Amino acid sequence: MNTSKLSFIHELFHVLYKLPFHRIERDIQIASIHDRQELSPDDFLNQLLETGAANQLAYFKNWMTSEEVKDLIKDLHFPILLFAENQDKINPVILYKDNQTYYQYTFDPESGTLTKNLLDPSQTNFFVAGKNIFNRTEEAEKILIITCFPNKPIFSADQLEKNDSSTNKLSTFARLFRVLRSEKQEIGYIYIYAIISGIIGLSLPLGVQSIIGFISSGEISTSVVVLISLIILGILIVGGLQVMQLWLVEHIQQRIFTKTAFEFAFRIPKIKIESVLKYYPPELMNRFFDIITLQKGLAKILIEFSAALLQIILGLVLLSLYHSSFIFFGLFLVIILTLILRITGPKGLKTSLKESKYKYMLANWLEEIARSISTFKLAGYSNLPMEKTDYYVSNYLNARKSHFKILVIQYLSFIGFKTLITGGLLILGCVLLIEKQINIGQFVASEIIIILIMNAVEKIIIQLDTVYDVLTSIEKIGTVTDLPIEVPSGTNIHRSVSEKGLALKIKDLTYKYPAEPGYILKGINLDVQASERICLSGYSSSGKTTLVNIILGFLTSYEGVITFNNISLRNINKNSLISMIGDNVSQEDLFDGTLVENITLGRQNIYLEDILWAIECVGLDHFVQSLPDGLHTHLVNGKLGISESVARKIILARSIANKPKLLILEDFMLGLEKQTKLRLLDVLSGEEHKWTLIVISNDQEIMRLCNRTVIMKEGSIVFNGNYEEIKKDLHFNDLI
Repeated sequence: MNTSKLSFIHELFHVLYKLPFHRIERDIQIASIHDRQELSPDDFLNQLLETGAANQLAYFKNWMTSEEVKDLIKDLHFPILLFAENQDKINPVILYKDNQTYYQYTFDPESGTLTKNLLDPSQTNFFVAGKNIFNRTEEAEKILIITCFPNKPIFSADQLEKNDSSTNKLSTFARLFRVLRSEKQEIGYIYIYAIISGIIGLSLPLGVQSIIGFISSGEISTSVVVLISLIILGILIVGGLQVMQLWLVEHIQQRIFTKTAFEFAFRIPKIKIESVLKYYPPELMNRFFDIITLQKGLAKILIEFSAALLQIILGLVLLSLYHSSFIFFGLFLVIILTLILRITGPKGLKTSLKESKYKYMLANWLEEIARSISTFKLAGYSNLPMEKTDYYVSNYLNARKSHFKILVIQYLSFIGFKTLITGGLLILGCVLLIEKQINIGQFVASEIIIILIMNAVEKIIIQLDTVYDVLTSIEKIGTVTDLPIEVPSGTNIHRSVSEKGLALKIKDLTYKYPAEPGYILKGINLDVQASERICLSGYSSSGKTTLVNIILGFLTSYEGVITFNNISLRNINKNSLISMIGDNVSQEDLFDGTLVENITLGRQNIYLEDILWAIECVGLDHFVQSLPDGLHTHLVNGKLGISESVARKIILARSIANKPKLLILEDFMLGLEKQTKLRLLDVLSGEEHKWTLIVISNDQEIMRLCNRTVIMKEGSIVFNGNYEEIKKDLHFNDLI
């Protein structure tokens, strides 16, 4: 399949979801589209997922039987992507339904253009099964269905849209409006129902006014019965509208939860490493639980808070119709409400954020105690857990008290204001009645409206704490979504079966961490030929790990030049580079998932035979065969329940499973017995593997097997030569 189809697929999904799409900007951003090369189905799928992320589209794979596909198409609510055979070529097909009519977009292999045709939902036999396209035994008879959904950020500025990694931090209210704007259709319906409910709610005072007018004549006429019936009917209608509002709010809550989960999952792997050096990333992820507070708070704001606000506005409008004097009271009420919120609101938000800060610090400390449970057990009678807990709890309570003081000030202000307005309106109503400017019915109706307005003001007072919780939750979630991410762009490095490993050249490389005053790397110059074996050795804090992190693309603010196959690292699509690198560096770890998930990481181009080959290479085949669930064994918390040596071998199998062109290993043999160490060295450095090998180690056996050894000290290279030469160097005895 040709890469030229990728841009068409993304554009079509943008059109079907009514989203903007800029072909020229996207083609420049995704260099692989310009390659116009033929890809295998697996590589095409990988490119689709990667470039889709850059186009703010999330693609999901599902394997279904032919009958399941037919059922899905019959009840289709969103466009889907499948693969079909046309003129002996596999081509993508996009299906969607519009007004009960089914359509399909296919690609003309001759012209390379899209063709739109009607679709018979009962005819799906032309879709290609897994065995005919992806060579997957587990899904041999199943059809691959790819669903696509928009993936735009809702809490932060859109970094992908701006085509850079910078971000302008949004204000708290800007974040709130951004979240609400993403659900504007449902929120619009909620407000329509609220307005209708508010108008019907005013039928109570108007009905009472009319009933008093009829009763004052001394008779109970049919009109009175009709009015009472209408009032009762109005109450029932309002109740029904409230249920509909609850249903819409529930839908919004589910959507916001889903969007936030996927926004976190999308951003976390793409976060620039340098931006989180001052954070503990797992602790940052606790911010996700603020979505629960946001869900509950939005429900109250959208229904109760909004209803109260509309009730105040409609009530004041109705009062102004009785007499112009009520207009001045209405304006006075709005001005005072605005001033109270304007003066005390920012302080309340500040104290709420401070309270939340210490809440997360306390939660992080408790997690640290649990993570280091053995350490604290061995400490005996250490009081450190209680002391630090006391510190965080004390600061939390102080912040909580400060926030509560603001709330009390606001409550007292509203109570005083409520008392003043209620008394003033009652006096005004009595004066107008005595002067016969309004009748008795209007007087009673106006007093009912006043009571409704005051109840609405009271609701707003009660909901203020919820408003602060919502704003704080949005700001805390924004702490994560504001972190700059890497935008896929640049030239792709393509894999070739006959090609050797990657050639690496480093010239005048210097680097300093953002928070450090001095340089950790100073003028590094190094040439690594394709398929060469290099041992990177050195003293403590010499910059070995930092150098590797720069090579991997984790650290980007370096000075100097790094090239792979004569292409600058700054111009390479990092995703295509990482797909050709196998790494076993200190940051690598196992995660909570199955053994096969820990090895493949969900990469499409790794097949079962690749997994079996990798575990055999690292000597894990007997271990895996002894497991009851084999490759599908669940690794609880990654390493829990397995030895350190087995964990290292699993990570090593992950590193080589994709047959990389560059293999980087860092102290991967710590804790392994000598026989296992020598066997792994022979396997990894064997000439049958074409990869370029860089091993970070001070082990003499590794130095002997490598073509060259590079020694680093204090951020510089102090030796570069083969094993025979290094044995004569003074640094050799210092390191081994």
